[in-house]
Amino acid sequence: MITILSKPDTLNYSISLPPIEVTSDKPEVTVKLLDGTTEHIEEIYSPFDAVTPLVLKFALLIDDLLTIEKPGPDLVTVHEQGYRTYKVQITDADGTEEITFKVIKGFWYRQPVDIEFKTANYWLNIASLPQSVKTHQPVYLTALPASAITVKVDCVYDDGSTATYTHGSLVASKLQTIDVAAYLMQQKSTKKLKQYTVYGLKGTVLQLAKQVFVVEHYNHLIHDFFVWRNRLGGFDSLVMSGEEKSTFKNDTSVALMDEYNIEYAGTKTRTVKKNSGYIQSRQHRMLLIDFAFSKQRYHYLDGAMRAITVKDPTVDLTKNSVNEVDFDFSYSDTLLAYPYLDQAPNYLQL
Repeated sequence: MITILSKPDTLNYSISLPPIEVTSDKPEVTVKLLDGTTEHIEEIYSPFDAVTPLVLKFALLIDDLLTIEKPGPDLVTVHEQGYRTYKVQITDADGTEEITFKVIKGFWYRQPVDIEFKTANYWLNIASLPQSVKTHQPVYLTALPASAITVKVDCVYDDGSTATYTHGSLVASKLQTIDVAAYLMQQKSTKKLKQYTVYGLKGTVLQLAKQVFVVEHYNHLIHDFFVWRNRLGGFDSLVMSGEEKSTFKNDTSVALMDEYNIEYAGTKTRTVKKNSGYIQSRQHRMLLIDFAFSKQRYHYLDGAMRAITVKDPTVDLTKNSVNEVDFDFSYSDTLLAYPYLDQAPNYLQL
């Protein structure tokens, strides 16, 4: 007979997914992990005895199975593979027990914590205090609402006037990212935008917390935009305003053929050393650390987000001192190692 001693909560984060503990008085137990009708694993265990529990850990496996794609060109991007329902079937000679639970790719705290309350009332973004954003900066908010949500935005203009707009809608029980860039809000009026606040309503009741953005001027000679998948399953962005140095390198092999040296198999790389600029606040520091720990990062180049890899990302912080950080990164697409051609790309969003 199977006895379940502990199991995951109804809603979980993948990296902190609690293990399943079961006991059985039978000599053999079969365990299956399923996503809908897709069977990912089937394993057979032989319990030591009827009281020593089997400890089944699926956290890292499920984290690898889940994927969250970068936000697309649409206003709302639904991450179907970033939030899934899994079922574990545990079978012995007496019968089968099933455990069903939902998982978001990411990490919040070591469970148990009230993840359902968190996702029902707050955006899945690291920054919660007012943020400074540049006029052309990519800005996203991610949510997993329990019910249908209307996204509203309150705009404040430089002449002191205000206006409220409907910016979009989110459906229930799906992991979704909505584009809330400042230039989208500026398009709603001919007045110069100074500040805007994004929030979600369930009917007329505030459901998703208010997030304030203060708009600042963008200088393309100084500011670089970076986007990454954060530990909550959403996407955050930040501006790095420090010095930038690009190194273009071509590592080639040379073969001697018929008394001629011929180059082949060249590996072209473009390595960028980017300084963050001075760290301005505790929230800014948190964003830089989360960026360093992320496994999915992008640099905004030539009007589009380009996947990057960061070499040994490190954030050194000295208390009671002015701090800054250097990152060395390369573009995942090797064709981006070539210098920019002097022509306007056709995918600019104006």
